[in-house]
Amino acid sequence: MSVFRSRAAPIALGALLIACSRHPTPEAGPPMIVDVGVPSLTKVAQVASAVGDIQPGASPVVIAPADGRVTTVAAMSGSAIAAGQILAHLRPAGPSATPRRSLAIRAAAPATVTRVFIHNGQRVRRGQRLFGLAGPQIRQARIPFPAALRPALRIGKPVVLHSPLAPRSPLPGTIARLTSPKMPDAVYAWITLPPRRGFTVGSPLRADVATGTRTGLVIPRSAAPLRRIGTVVFVVHGDRVHERRIQVAQVLPEGVVVRSGLRPGTRIVIRPPARLANGMRVRITARGAG
Repeated sequence: MSVFRSRAAPIALGALLIACSRHPTPEAGPPMIVDVGVPSLTKVAQVASAVGDIQPGASPVVIAPADGRVTTVAAMSGSAIAAGQILAHLRPAGPSATPRRSLAIRAAAPATVTRVFIHNGQRVRRGQRLFGLAGPQIRQARIPFPAALRPALRIGKPVVLHSPLAPRSPLPGTIARLTSPKMPDAVYAWITLPPRRGFTVGSPLRADVATGTRTGLVIPRSAAPLRRIGTVVFVVHGDRVHERRIQVAQVLPEGVVVRSGLRPGTRIVIRPPARLANGMRVRITARGAG
């Protein structure tokens, strides 16, 4: 037993030294080189979210993406169409002296044209019905938004859809119609979906829609790594960094909107290295806006 203990002690000491070398203390080694930025308040989109589901699209409609004049109707009632096939051409409205490029209205999925609501030369408004379709591959998202958002919703309004089956592949869409369900505190938004992996009938999904703008504190996504304690930033004080947990209100293409935990003008590390830890000494090589 004494021989075992005499051998185990050096082994344990060696393991401890290796662990310390892999996870250096704030005092160990030279300062870590970092880029520092100062976030500021800016105008960001105010987004409302609601959770709905996907249903078969028995009779969805194709809507006009903009105001304009129909220059060509290329599909007739009863005709079979393929995915991507052009149904009509639309010349957007604008000054007559300004040339406008025609928009091609295409089918999102294989279908049959059940109704044609337009004719050549007709002026249409954004969100106006152009064609009625039917087909087994057509899907519709049904999103019950709170009734209080009804003034902010309209036919043709863009939305972004997120499926838990395809978390990294958000799907853009537009509201095709609005209905009032039996629930008085909700309004249904219907969005026609093209065939897409992860967006299948019966699966849940979240819809994000912009309802206005507000002032928010935005920082780059790279500045807010996700750690075991949650989302954090590294605040710079002198030649050291301190880990600070923040609450994220919204994730945008341009960055992360901070709900709490950070103030404008605070110096933070923009791209924290993976080995950066609380209390480490740093050397600043670049300064930029958040």
